[in-house]
Amino acid sequence: MYTHTYTLIVEPDQTYQVLIDGEKAQSGNFEDDWSFLPPKKIKDPEAKKPEDWDDRATIDDPTDTKPEDWEQPEHIADPDATKPEDWDDEMDGEWEAPMIDNPAFKGEWKPKQVSSSWF
Repeated sequence: MYTHTYTLIVEPDQTYQVLIDGEKAQSGNFEDDWSFLPPKKIKDPEAKKPEDWDDRATIDDPTDTKPEDWEQPEHIADPDATKPEDWDDEMDGEWEAPMIDNPAFKGEWKPKQVSSSWF
């Protein structure tokens, strides 16, 4: 039974050498000998992007609708607040309960986003 030593030498200039038992068996240039990259294309100078082209990766989903209960105020009057006993409407003005964050407030509604290639 015979054993052999195979060596591949790759150079920075895209060339290579294959040695078998220390002797050159093959050499060449990667780009010429193998098709690593797709063929180069020449850009068409007449090709233009359509006027209505949209470059965004995602767009609003036109089928998405805002839920009916979405519109809620951000702040509401504190339902647990009571008018202080020493409050004088003539001196202090009409009493209004302090405002608190509304737990039902969901923020600004925005439709779901879908891939623009979806259409």
